[in-house]
Order: sequence, then C-alpha cells, then structure tokens
Amino acid sequence: MTGLADSVVARIARQRDLLHSLNDHCDAIRVRATTRNRAVSVEVDAMGALTDLTLGSAATQLSPNELSELIVNIGQTAAKAALARRDQLIAQFRLEFERLRADPSGDPGGNPI
Repeated sequence: MTGLADSVVARIARQRDLLHSLNDHCDAIRVRATTRNRAVSVEVDAMGALTDLTLGSAATQLSPNELSELIVNIGQTAAKAALARRDQLIAQFRLEFERLRADPSGDPGGNPI
C-alpha cells in the first residue's frame, strides 16, 4: 500500500475502534434506583428500559395504585440517570471522532472513551 492508503486504512480502523468502544460502553450501562423505603428497586439499561424489578417487603403495605406509581417514578429516576450517562458517552465520542477528522494522522493513545 501507499503511504496515503495506509493512513486512510489506519484512520478508518481508529474510527471503527472508537465506535466499537462507544457501543461496548453503552451496552454496559446499568443504573439501579431504589425507593427510600426499599419497597421498589429497579434497574434500567442505556435506553432507560427496565431490566430488573425487585419488590421489598414494604411493597406489601402499599395499594396497587401506590405501588404502580412508585414503580413508574423510581423507573423514571433510573432512566434519567442512564440516559444522562449515555449522553455523556456520546458527547465524548463526538469530541474524539471530530479530533480524528481534524487530525487523521493522530494516534488516539488508548481507550478513547
């Protein structure tokens, strides 16, 4: 390959690695939130989707409406935190990707995210 071709291939590889790193980090996001009385604990993923729900003994003291409201509210709290973390990762990705575009010969020097 020529020097230019090698440079282009290397830049594409760094961009690919950066994208894979973002994907891996987003896949690993899990946020757990628990109510003060420990009646409800939820876990959500990077998209805010519920991945785990645990009901504590205090949940038996609640009416169905109270319990459902508590689940929704604590789920929203966890989802907001997960989405904020995901947005942080995406912002870091954009900065690093833009740096690669601005200086295609630069070496990212390790894990970019």
